[in-house]
Amino acid sequence: MLILCFLFLALLLVFPETAAEGGRNGLVLWATVLVPSLLPFSVLTSLLRKKLQGNRLSYLLLAAGILSGYPIGAKIAGELYQDGSLSKRQAVFFAGAINNPSPMFVIFFVGETLLHLGSGKYFFYLTVLLSAFLGSACFYLLTPLFRGSFSLHASSGHSSVPDAAFSEQLDEEISASALLLIKIGGYIMLFSILARMIQSIPALPSFFQVPLCGLLEITTGNAMICSSGIPHHTKIILCLAFTALGGLSAAAQTNSVLRNTGLSIVPYVIIKFLSSLFALLFGFLLW
Repeated sequence: MLILCFLFLALLLVFPETAAEGGRNGLVLWATVLVPSLLPFSVLTSLLRKKLQGNRLSYLLLAAGILSGYPIGAKIAGELYQDGSLSKRQAVFFAGAINNPSPMFVIFFVGETLLHLGSGKYFFYLTVLLSAFLGSACFYLLTPLFRGSFSLHASSGHSSVPDAAFSEQLDEEISASALLLIKIGGYIMLFSILARMIQSIPALPSFFQVPLCGLLEITTGNAMICSSGIPHHTKIILCLAFTALGGLSAAAQTNSVLRNTGLSIVPYVIIKFLSSLFALLFGFLLW
């Protein structure tokens, strides 16, 4: 890890313009898309979770996780596990199943702007969603085999929620959500810089650049796939696989919200790789 940090620092010093461009792209994405969409979801879902603790209606927050995009789905699953509303095994399942790119990103950016699928963009999104649920279901069924490795059946304690005034709770959740978004912005900028540096390496063939960028960050990866000269049906298949995977940037954001919940990032990463394989399979069968 120390060597990687020094290598990244050297790249920043040797290619400052490329680093600045990548950081600027990440900052624009964060400020114009993620902050307006994620901040309200983060604040409201946390407030509702505290008000509905112990109530079956709290499970409705999982639907909000599907609609909001990375990493709010994992945040909700982790908090419901902390409250005792979900077992650890259930929380791992939902963290993988509902923590996906937002419907707006998949349908209108990938499906419409990049792939020009027309009405097929909605089917494209449903395929990504189905792949995520199948990946989680597959891991859920296999977890008894890995019980010792992941300890998914451990019980969670109920956290006590102080009966503070609503204004105090609102201030607390805005502060917590703002800190979370700053962390997310940092991850997005770092991975955007790495993706831009990979794009700027002239000696690296495109068939290496595309999967590397897709593995790092799905916005850049999908854009590179769709601007390449490969057949259109191949673009759809690859975009499905990388979108279902989410990339290392989304995994890093997810790890930041799971770190203090008692849930490990390892099962989540395995689930996303399984989801990507399901998406790849659906892509071959359907397109």
